[in-house]
Amino acid sequence: MLSRIGNSLFWMGRYIERAEHLARYSRVQYVSSVDAPLGQNRDFVLESILDMAGSTDAYKALHPALEDNQVINYITVSEENPFSLLSYIGRIRENARGARDSISIELWEAINRFYHKVNGSLTGELPAEEIEFFARRIEENSYITKGYIENTLLHNDVWMLISLGIHLERVIQVIRILQTKLHDIEKLEAAGKQEGALENYQWATTLESTEGFDMYMRCHKTSPTRTHVLDFLLFDTQFPKSVAYSMERVRDCIQGIAFQQEEPKKESIEFMAGKLACRFQYLTIEEVEDRAAPFLKRTLDAVYELAQQLDVKYLKYH
Repeated sequence: MLSRIGNSLFWMGRYIERAEHLARYSRVQYVSSVDAPLGQNRDFVLESILDMAGSTDAYKALHPALEDNQVINYITVSEENPFSLLSYIGRIRENARGARDSISIELWEAINRFYHKVNGSLTGELPAEEIEFFARRIEENSYITKGYIENTLLHNDVWMLISLGIHLERVIQVIRILQTKLHDIEKLEAAGKQEGALENYQWATTLESTEGFDMYMRCHKTSPTRTHVLDFLLFDTQFPKSVAYSMERVRDCIQGIAFQQEEPKKESIEFMAGKLACRFQYLTIEEVEDRAAPFLKRTLDAVYELAQQLDVKYLKYH
């Protein structure tokens, strides 16, 4: 397969997953803030959305204050933001177009409908009160698209490259959500707002942002706490949004793709992915709970390094 095609397939998967997680996080945090416990103001929620998206500095460089409509518009559809939800959906379609001869006509049509449904619903700037409708449209179409990926493609290198992008990006987004929530809780503690209800609320919205609240309650049968939520989202190998589950899928995809690897074993991407996957198989929450923030940072750095090596060695083209 040409590197150009592989690059398009891999990034199509990544952008699908990135758009879905950013849409859901923005929707859950903003909409649920209406029912938030006392002590959490709207600026706190807007900062959390920008932080998770990695857009805080870029937004503040353009806008002097946090304002509901400006933040939601910037994250979703603003032309000032090259990493808006709308731009990600455009990139999904462009990458699908670049690999058009490698994917099924059903998948291409689903992505094309996704693009036109989202763009067709816009009439200009997106007011904050429309985030529920806009985000759900992205989430639902993301699942439809991933259904066509699973059910209309041969499970060969094409499917594995898309799946690799999806699961690699899922690891990144779940870790970013956890990092953002740990940072949010630190800010609450610094402000002297340490009551249990407010922190438990933060962990509940973390689960909702990963569509994990219901399954968490079935597993743990207790209100969300730091220990249990971190354990569930990091180490539960049966939950498909957990880091452990997705790292196993990343390893399986890399092992299944016919990469020509000539470097020493310890420098190969197969070795890197296997080492990361095994880390989550044999660690326990007790070993990382007290150092969760540095653990998440090290893990995210390792995942970024794996993605960079994939790009440099196999997917880069000129």
